[in-house]
Amino acid sequence: MTAACDLTASVVLVGVPGAGCSSVSEALGGLTGAPVADLAAIVAEELGTAPELALVAVPEARYREVESATALALLSEATARPGVVALGSGCLADEDVVAALDEVRGADGRVVALTASTRRLSTRNGLDAPRSVGLGNVHHEFVQALHAREARCREVADAVVDTSETTPAEAAQAVLGA
Repeated sequence: MTAACDLTASVVLVGVPGAGCSSVSEALGGLTGAPVADLAAIVAEELGTAPELALVAVPEARYREVESATALALLSEATARPGVVALGSGCLADEDVVAALDEVRGADGRVVALTASTRRLSTRNGLDAPRSVGLGNVHHEFVQALHAREARCREVADAVVDTSETTPAEAAQAVLGA
Protein backbone atom coordinates (compact mmCIF):
# COMPACT_ATOMS: atom_id res chain seq x y z
CA MET A 1 0.00 0.00 0.00
CA THR A 2 1.43 3.39 -0.92
CA ALA A 3 1.37 6.32 1.45
CA ALA A 4 -1.54 8.73 1.04
CA CYS A 5 0.75 11.68 1.70
CA ASP A 6 4.30 12.29 2.76
CA LEU A 7 5.20 14.25 5.85
CA THR A 8 7.43 17.22 5.18
CA ALA A 9 8.11 17.74 8.90
CA SER A 10 7.77 15.70 12.06
CA VAL A 11 4.61 15.22 14.08
CA VAL A 12 4.99 14.62 17.81
CA LEU A 13 2.02 13.14 19.65
CA VAL A 14 1.61 13.87 23.35
CA GLY A 15 -1.20 12.59 25.52
CA VAL A 16 -2.23 10.98 28.76
CA PRO A 17 -2.25 7.20 29.19
CA GLY A 18 -4.97 5.75 26.99
CA ALA A 19 -5.30 8.76 24.69
CA GLY A 20 -3.81 6.76 21.83
CA CYS A 21 -0.30 8.07 21.20
CA SER A 22 1.06 4.62 20.33
CA SER A 23 -1.84 3.39 18.20
CA VAL A 24 -2.42 6.72 16.45
CA SER A 25 1.29 7.09 15.69
CA GLU A 26 1.28 3.67 14.02
CA ALA A 27 -1.79 4.63 11.98
CA LEU A 28 -0.22 7.96 11.06
CA GLY A 29 2.98 6.24 9.99
CA GLY A 30 0.98 3.83 7.85
CA LEU A 31 -0.98 6.66 6.30
CA THR A 32 2.03 8.84 5.49
CA GLY A 33 4.81 6.31 5.05
CA ALA A 34 6.81 8.17 7.73
CA PRO A 35 8.97 6.31 10.25
CA VAL A 36 7.41 5.94 13.70
CA ALA A 37 9.15 6.06 17.08
CA ASP A 38 7.19 5.10 20.21
CA LEU A 39 8.91 6.39 23.34
CA ALA A 40 7.26 3.91 25.72
CA ALA A 41 8.26 0.91 23.59
CA ILE A 42 11.84 2.13 23.18
CA VAL A 43 12.23 2.84 26.91
CA ALA A 44 10.80 -0.57 27.82
CA GLU A 45 13.18 -2.26 25.40
CA GLU A 46 16.12 -0.40 26.89
CA LEU A 47 15.00 -1.44 30.38
CA GLY A 48 14.51 -5.05 29.23
CA THR A 49 10.78 -5.28 29.94
CA ALA A 50 7.38 -5.04 28.27
CA PRO A 51 5.95 -1.51 27.84
CA GLU A 52 2.96 -2.22 30.09
CA LEU A 53 5.28 -3.39 32.89
CA ALA A 54 8.13 -0.91 32.56
CA LEU A 55 6.96 1.50 35.25
CA VAL A 56 6.71 -1.29 37.82
CA ALA A 57 9.74 -3.28 36.66
CA VAL A 58 12.23 -0.59 37.69
CA PRO A 59 12.14 2.27 40.19
CA GLU A 60 10.23 5.24 38.79
CA ALA A 61 13.28 7.53 39.04
CA ARG A 62 15.24 5.15 36.78
CA TYR A 63 12.34 4.91 34.34
CA ARG A 64 12.01 8.72 34.14
CA GLU A 65 15.77 9.12 33.66
CA VAL A 66 15.79 6.74 30.69
CA GLU A 67 12.52 8.21 29.40
CA SER A 68 13.86 11.78 29.37
CA ALA A 69 17.15 10.84 27.72
CA THR A 70 15.36 8.79 25.08
CA ALA A 71 12.76 11.52 24.45
CA LEU A 72 15.54 14.06 23.89
CA ALA A 73 17.26 11.76 21.39
CA LEU A 74 13.99 11.12 19.52
CA LEU A 75 13.15 14.82 19.38
CA SER A 76 16.64 15.65 18.14
CA GLU A 77 16.14 13.13 15.35
CA ALA A 78 12.69 14.61 14.64
CA THR A 79 14.29 17.98 13.93
CA ALA A 80 16.66 16.40 11.41
CA ARG A 81 14.16 14.41 9.37
CA PRO A 82 10.38 13.97 9.20
CA GLY A 83 8.77 11.25 11.23
CA VAL A 84 6.11 10.50 13.80
CA VAL A 85 7.03 10.42 17.49
CA ALA A 86 4.66 9.03 20.14
CA LEU A 87 5.86 10.81 23.25
CA GLY A 88 3.06 10.33 25.78
CA SER A 89 2.98 12.69 28.75
CA GLY A 90 5.30 11.46 31.49
CA CYS A 91 8.40 13.10 30.03
CA LEU A 92 6.71 16.51 29.82
CA ALA A 93 7.74 17.16 33.43
CA ASP A 94 11.30 17.54 32.08
CA GLU A 95 11.80 21.13 30.90
CA ASP A 96 14.59 20.00 28.54
CA VAL A 97 12.06 17.81 26.75
CA VAL A 98 9.61 20.72 26.51
CA ALA A 99 12.40 22.92 25.10
CA ALA A 100 13.19 20.20 22.55
CA LEU A 101 9.56 20.37 21.38
CA ASP A 102 10.23 24.00 20.46
CA GLU A 103 13.19 22.84 18.38
CA VAL A 104 10.90 20.43 16.52
CA ARG A 105 8.57 23.37 15.83
CA GLY A 106 11.57 25.36 14.60
CA ALA A 107 12.05 22.64 11.99
CA ASP A 108 8.38 23.16 10.94
CA GLY A 109 7.21 20.19 13.01
CA ARG A 110 3.98 20.04 14.97
CA VAL A 111 3.06 18.88 18.44
CA VAL A 112 -0.43 17.44 18.70
CA ALA A 113 -2.08 16.56 22.00
CA LEU A 114 -4.37 13.55 21.97
CA THR A 115 -7.16 13.51 24.52
CA ALA A 116 -10.25 11.48 25.32
CA SER A 117 -13.11 11.59 27.76
CA THR A 118 -12.38 10.52 31.33
CA ARG A 119 -14.76 7.60 30.92
CA ARG A 120 -12.96 6.39 27.77
CA LEU A 121 -9.53 6.81 29.39
CA SER A 122 -10.67 4.87 32.47
CA THR A 123 -11.87 2.02 30.26
CA ARG A 124 -8.70 2.01 28.15
CA ASN A 125 -6.60 1.85 31.32
CA GLY A 126 -8.65 -0.96 32.89
CA LEU A 127 -10.10 1.12 35.70
CA ASP A 128 -13.69 0.13 34.95
CA ALA A 129 -13.23 -3.36 36.43
CA PRO A 130 -14.37 -4.31 39.96
CA ARG A 131 -11.61 -4.11 42.54
CA SER A 132 -11.03 -4.55 46.25
CA VAL A 133 -12.08 -1.76 48.61
CA GLY A 134 -8.62 -2.17 50.16
CA LEU A 135 -7.09 -0.44 47.13
CA GLY A 136 -8.85 2.82 47.97
CA ASN A 137 -10.27 5.13 45.36
CA VAL A 138 -7.92 4.32 42.49
CA HIS A 139 -10.26 5.93 39.97
CA HIS A 140 -10.21 9.28 41.78
CA GLU A 141 -6.40 9.30 41.97
CA PHE A 142 -6.19 8.37 38.30
CA VAL A 143 -8.57 11.15 37.26
CA GLN A 144 -6.58 13.71 39.26
CA ALA A 145 -3.35 12.61 37.56
CA LEU A 146 -5.06 12.67 34.16
CA HIS A 147 -6.24 16.24 34.60
CA ALA A 148 -2.78 17.47 35.55
CA ARG A 149 -1.10 15.67 32.66
CA GLU A 150 -3.76 16.66 30.15
CA ALA A 151 -3.31 20.33 31.08
CA ARG A 152 0.43 19.98 30.45
CA CYS A 153 -0.17 18.28 27.10
CA ARG A 154 -2.50 21.04 25.97
CA GLU A 155 0.02 23.64 27.13
CA VAL A 156 2.82 22.27 24.94
CA ALA A 157 0.68 21.38 21.90
CA ASP A 158 -0.13 23.25 18.71
CA ALA A 159 -3.43 21.38 18.29
CA VAL A 160 -5.65 18.94 20.19
CA VAL A 161 -7.40 15.86 18.76
CA ASP A 162 -10.05 14.01 20.77
CA THR A 163 -9.83 10.25 20.32
CA SER A 164 -12.85 9.37 22.47
CA GLU A 165 -15.00 8.13 19.60
CA THR A 166 -12.44 7.48 16.86
CA THR A 167 -10.43 4.59 15.57
CA PRO A 168 -6.66 5.11 15.41
CA ALA A 169 -6.96 5.59 11.63
CA GLU A 170 -9.66 8.26 12.05
CA ALA A 171 -7.58 10.00 14.71
CA ALA A 172 -4.54 9.92 12.39
CA GLN A 173 -6.60 11.64 9.70
CA ALA A 174 -7.65 14.26 12.29
CA VAL A 175 -4.00 14.79 13.26
CA LEU A 176 -3.13 15.44 9.63
CA GLY A 177 -5.94 17.99 9.44
CA ALA A 178 -5.06 19.64 12.77
